[in-house]
Amino acid sequence: MFTSTRVQILSKLRERPFTVSEIAKLTGYSKTTVSYHLSKLSEAGLVERVERGKWVYYKITHRGERKIKVEAAMSIASLVGAAVSIVWFAVIRMQKAAVKVVPSALEKGIAPVYEIQKEGGFEYEYLLVAVAAALICVFLYLKLKR
Repeated sequence: MFTSTRVQILSKLRERPFTVSEIAKLTGYSKTTVSYHLSKLSEAGLVERVERGKWVYYKITHRGERKIKVEAAMSIASLVGAAVSIVWFAVIRMQKAAVKVVPSALEKGIAPVYEIQKEGGFEYEYLLVAVAAALICVFLYLKLKR
């Protein structure tokens, strides 16, 4: 139902009611394209036609307002979730790469020797990268879908 064109039209209609011509001028789409999308939005109950004399204006409904807010919240949540996942991954990787002094080197009285801590097996922090990638894909899908 939601495409970037329809989201753009709904966003403009949040400002005030507009005619098809006004929306076409504001968005850069043709009047035919705007009319098509407005008819689909109207069928879904997201906009309504308001006739004023010879002019027909379209205004966003309460349902349309809610839909646009949900769409924005989903975009923000997916982007924030991706950022948190990446930061969490970085923290885990830095902890694993932390160096420690080799005790035997200290006992022999030689200069401290450092080694990188390594653990075997599956490294679960890579799941965070997968989650981040998935959330970025959701964000891009919501922004660019047609």
